[in-house]
Amino acid sequence: MTLPSATAAADGGVRSVTRAFDLLRAFDGEHRVRSLRELVEFTGLPKSTVVRLLSTLSNPGIITSPGESTYSIGPAFLRWVKLAEAMWEVGAEARQVMTALRDECGETVNIYIRQDLHRICVAQVEGTTTVRSVVRVGEPYPMTGGAAARVLLGGCPATVLDALSEQDARVDAKDLRTGAASTREAGFAITHGDRELGASAVAAPITAADGRLLAALSMSGPTSRFTADRVTQYVDAVTKAARQISAVGLGTVEAFL
Repeated sequence: MTLPSATAAADGGVRSVTRAFDLLRAFDGEHRVRSLRELVEFTGLPKSTVVRLLSTLSNPGIITSPGESTYSIGPAFLRWVKLAEAMWEVGAEARQVMTALRDECGETVNIYIRQDLHRICVAQVEGTTTVRSVVRVGEPYPMTGGAAARVLLGGCPATVLDALSEQDARVDAKDLRTGAASTREAGFAITHGDRELGASAVAAPITAADGRLLAALSMSGPTSRFTADRVTQYVDAVTKAARQISAVGLGTVEAFL
């Protein structure tokens, strides 16, 4: 199951719905409360449009106003949070494998799935060191950078690779196909500074019983710790863990992939 792409939403979707989602994206763990001015700046929409959206979203409790001209996510989201957790929860056995991998190598471990033209982290076990790699669970990330993206590209149809190249002029569909084929053949991906300078990652595919690619298991951290010797160890550890998760299954989330 995939979500509509941003392009499709802009071209064929309801503009007001797209704008509402743009407004909701302004809130996250670091920005739990936003002022009206911040929301106008974040969305790039006219103040009058933002005020109308806030008024509409406040009625069902999707947006709440804790103070004068300040806004936050409302209590109505709780029903969807619980539903999302039930549908997208990675199983206990898979999490045990992730935790064991983290304990063995010390680096942050994530599971990513593909949704249309993005990859989304659905589970994370943070590394044990003070300086570590951390991403937001549920946040869309590009499919054109990072070890997990390279693994997920291996399961993409040609139409997705073409769409990615159309979305970003710097990306060539032919290069994506070549890279995806190389990753499939190797069974893993290694990147250094691919998505973010100073960050490295090793990823391997999580597959279904029929061999279909479901997700990517990724382990990431500072490039300074991903030395040649350690990377060799990390590749063995990550690919082994990915095979173990493939055997035990991803839990509830697997039913929707």
